[in-house]
Amino acid sequence: MALRAIYDAIFFFFISLLLLFPSPSVSDSATQFCSAERGYGEESCRVPSSSSSSTRILIKGGTVVNAHHQQLADVYVEDGIIVAVQPNINVGDEVTVLDATGKFVMPGGIDPHTHLAMEFMGTETIDDFFSGQAAALAGGTTMHIDFVIPVNGNLVAGFESYENKSRNACMDYGFHMAITKWDDGVSKDMEIMVKEKGINSFKFFLAYKGSLMVTDDLLLEGLKRCKSLGALAMVHAENGDAVFEGQKRMIDLVDDLVFSFVSLFRSG
Repeated sequence: MALRAIYDAIFFFFISLLLLFPSPSVSDSATQFCSAERGYGEESCRVPSSSSSSTRILIKGGTVVNAHHQQLADVYVEDGIIVAVQPNINVGDEVTVLDATGKFVMPGGIDPHTHLAMEFMGTETIDDFFSGQAAALAGGTTMHIDFVIPVNGNLVAGFESYENKSRNACMDYGFHMAITKWDDGVSKDMEIMVKEKGINSFKFFLAYKGSLMVTDDLLLEGLKRCKSLGALAMVHAENGDAVFEGQKRMIDLVDDLVFSFVSLFRSG
């Protein structure tokens, strides 16, 4: 019940500020009642009646900002789906009206690169799917794409692990997937991810030697497989071997400095 209350509070608060682009899948009958030629303050349009069990919200009088333009308009939402964006929409008493006068009504942000509850080189990121997503919603981000890390190179095991991690999610999300080794099993599992799990982007790390880093020959095999599947290949582009060499140098330098300080204090 507490989690449901949080969902409802977040929804009602941000629906007055955030606007997703109208979906092209909305039927013509849902939008015919508001002509695009009407200006604000001209002849009003009327929202048709619908089932009394639906959740209906009208965001009234705000400045709607989309990628291509902004306009003074109302936004009518039914069951979480934007039905109409037009000036001067009239509704009945059964609709919750939010006054957005003097405010911008904007699309929610999409963060395409996150690492929630990620285990990495003996550590784990501090935010899990609930705390990280709650913070994102508070800042106006309404969807994100996280990275599935395979379990010992196994893609299916990695996907199942992240399914469990995301059980306490409170907003929309998707997955990329990292590729950390290569064999026939990984190649077959990539097809499963694309065709059955909805993952169509794969990440190859050329950094983090000894953990996530892949070799050039593995990268080439992965790129070819992505092409055959119509998937997007993503690359963390660094010279992992050079970075690793630099790390060793820094560690040696620190060891030398510590030894020098210890010797100095002992001689004193």
